[in-house]
Amino acid sequence: MLRQILLAAAGLAAMALPAFAQSTPATVFCANERILVERSTIQQVQSRLGHARICIIGPSFDFQPDGVTWVRQNLNKSPGDSCRCG
Repeated sequence: MLRQILLAAAGLAAMALPAFAQSTPATVFCANERILVERSTIQQVQSRLGHARICIIGPSFDFQPDGVTWVRQNLNKSPGDSCRCG
């Protein structure tokens, strides 16, 4: 019985992780002088890239492709293109 409860709890936790990941908004960052549109916090990007200079250069979006569209329409650039943190 305890094993069944633990397996059920593990299954629920596994299902919650993708939902949490999807709830993180896609943000427009400048990191290592390159434009990124990612579903990450600035802390997560900093952790992954180490001592890179990172800043937020645009709004956040529920749908990542909307962030890419914003970069193209407002910055006249694409993710991966050059950028600078103020």
